[in-house]
Amino acid sequence: MSRYKVPSLEKTLAIIEALAEMDEPAGVSELCKMLDIPKTSAFFILNTLEQHQYVTKTEDGKYRLGARFISIGNSVLSKIDIRNVAKPFMQELLKETDFTVHLAVLDNFEAMYVEKVENHAFVKFSTFIGQRLPLHASGVGKALAAHMPEADLETYLREHGLPAKTENTITSPKEFRMALETIRNTGYAIEDEEGEYGIRCIGAPILGHDGKLIAAISVTALRTELPVQEIPTIGEKVKATALKISEQMGYRPQP
Repeated sequence: MSRYKVPSLEKTLAIIEALAEMDEPAGVSELCKMLDIPKTSAFFILNTLEQHQYVTKTEDGKYRLGARFISIGNSVLSKIDIRNVAKPFMQELLKETDFTVHLAVLDNFEAMYVEKVENHAFVKFSTFIGQRLPLHASGVGKALAAHMPEADLETYLREHGLPAKTENTITSPKEFRMALETIRNTGYAIEDEEGEYGIRCIGAPILGHDGKLIAAISVTALRTELPVQEIPTIGEKVKATALKISEQMGYRPQP
């Protein structure tokens, strides 16, 4: 495919990407030195971009990206379907772990499954798309709760409480908040027979371009198939998959 490169377009893209990464506007000379682009070429490219509102020029003659990119970015984001984006990565996670993978979104203070991929094992989980789970007693729910705004978390605790599903369910608000802090630190949530006996889940959040919560994914397994010593390894795989989906949704991790 390298035979079909368009040099002028590659220079244009290099300038746009450089400006996107810079905190301050940049001058023509600075861009030319950084990108090894002839000054004449850079001038014509920037002039054309400015005419089409892709860049704007400051009073001191420097350039920065224009508002045109905002409308284009919003248009792209509005057309992204989280299910379509996530499913190939969910299938990849299924192959890596051989565990059923779920995708859930936050809806009215509940985790709602919107996608599911499962293996061909004899034992099947009776989960289904559209199923709702409590936030405090599910892997995806905990992952979602860990990244809710504080005001929403307060409302959830006040209006829904933390009813016990099994003897392992977290029912103390203080303990729940501590668990959410651990999730934010490790990057994944663990649900160990807290929603149903014999079942373990590990979930991780999916974030958008603005760093805000979009959804969560999880793997679900029988307790006998996911021993405690394997949880960190599987947790890292779930977290890595969630990050890949997040990056497809425009998220960029902070340094």
